[in-house]
Amino acid sequence: MTNLYMNKFGCDILHHSSEELASFGAEYFSRFFPEEEIIAHKRALMQIIEQDDRTRLHSFLQRVRPGLHAAYSWYFTTSRIVPSSSNPNGTNLLNIAVPVNTLSMTGHRISNMIEHDEYIRKNFFRFNMLSSREKEVIRLIVEGKSSYEIAQLLFRSIHTINTHRKNIIHKLEVTSLAGLIKFAVAFNLV
Repeated sequence: MTNLYMNKFGCDILHHSSEELASFGAEYFSRFFPEEEIIAHKRALMQIIEQDDRTRLHSFLQRVRPGLHAAYSWYFTTSRIVPSSSNPNGTNLLNIAVPVNTLSMTGHRISNMIEHDEYIRKNFFRFNMLSSREKEVIRLIVEGKSSYEIAQLLFRSIHTINTHRKNIIHKLEVTSLAGLIKFAVAFNLV
């Protein structure tokens, strides 16, 4: 029960190098975590180790303090068994801790990624319906170019560009410039 490695973020929080933290041995835990929480989490983690279930995760809220007389801060931590690189029969736990005060931002980012992914999956068939010329016209529209300017840039008639615009609106079923910009950004057209 020792800390073998700590990344720079963790070392900065605890005000010690990874080597110093490893040198504490078992004292590492009593130095930075409340004893009653160590006991509770140790039981759950030992159960995972005994079952040697490398797919199981143990997630929990924990308090961490950077020094013996410092105040505790809350972290959301997830632990998982990983093979030991130095001992083929050994077991290590990988712990990833995220400060609780950043979770709302993290949750918001995850929600945005999920929404972005859903939007792409929902509209991928529309993207595939577009010709390469229509994709080029979308890029130019999003850049703020008028039909006249696009016609000049692409050496086409303004009638041809307006036809492309109508086809784009029909294929994408967009009703606003904001909708077209959202589509263009999602599919990396700009």
